[in-house]
Amino acid sequence: MFYGHYVRSNPIGPYVVGVDAGGTRTRAAIITLDGTVVGYGAGPGANPNSGGGTSDELTHALTTALTAAIEDLDPALVAGGVFGIAGAGSANRPRAVASAGAAWQAAGIAGEPEVITDIPVAFAAGSTEPVGIVVFAGTGAGAAVINAGEIERRADANGYLIGDEGSAVWIGREAVRAVMRACDGRGRATILADTVPRALLGEAATPLLAGLTPGIAAPSGTPTASLAWCGTDLAQAIIKKVYAGQPAAIGGVAPLVSAAAEAGDPVALEIIEGAVRHLLEDADAVRPALDGREAFGVVVAGSLLESGPVADGVRAGLYVRFGVEPVSAGDGALGAARLAVHRLER
Repeated sequence: MFYGHYVRSNPIGPYVVGVDAGGTRTRAAIITLDGTVVGYGAGPGANPNSGGGTSDELTHALTTALTAAIEDLDPALVAGGVFGIAGAGSANRPRAVASAGAAWQAAGIAGEPEVITDIPVAFAAGSTEPVGIVVFAGTGAGAAVINAGEIERRADANGYLIGDEGSAVWIGREAVRAVMRACDGRGRATILADTVPRALLGEAATPLLAGLTPGIAAPSGTPTASLAWCGTDLAQAIIKKVYAGQPAAIGGVAPLVSAAAEAGDPVALEIIEGAVRHLLEDADAVRPALDGREAFGVVVAGSLLESGPVADGVRAGLYVRFGVEPVSAGDGALGAARLAVHRLER
């Protein structure tokens, strides 16, 4: 068993490759044409839009996952492959294609793979319907209507600078903003004023928080203008940490926002409610592409939509809109591999 998948030994080819590369992790699956998993590998994430990953980092992530998956197999038996790469739309397609080609060659496979965004891959990982909607929220966020493995209509997924509203990165950024506002008197008291600095700074946060007025880190939502100022040291430490890291790293505090919201913190609740609202706006924006269709799949994908308050809110909203329970996307690498099989069957 490898990465949660049973891998059959001594399989008979031909094989196809599926790769799912996001801002958090990259996974590669190799399957036979009947769907049997024969190889599986994983690597780091590298999203050129939401994660700020470089070309070298993307190539490394893809190569690491693919070479691990094909280690015990004959690359000459690979008949094709699909790489679903976050941020591989037209704006970054040349870089994504080059990185995928480099990984393909490093694995010793002839020819070249098909490179698409990870959005159709997410839908294929959750539904066997040829047409449907996928709403996704992880490092990036958005929604799309998929038809025969192609994006028919898309909303957001525009990267952390100008979009991805409702994503983990968006939630993390809103949380840090709330902390900065609470600490200089522009905002409201929130648990996040204590938990977020500790998550970002580790042990270095303890002395910086020692003089924090207790009321600033209370789950009350009380305006902090009348409370003591936090000083410059804490704020500057947070600024240094945030700007020194990759943009996707700030998404690591998203679980703290969910926990604070579940504890009733009004500031955290507003952030979570905002994320749900943005994601359902995405669904509403692409919904017209489903008009007139009697059967279609409804899939949710990404870490934020697996469980927790964002997942609960989005799932409930999608049920109201479509009358069916959304299905969670499975393994994106297997979804990409299934698309590769379909491509061969055409």
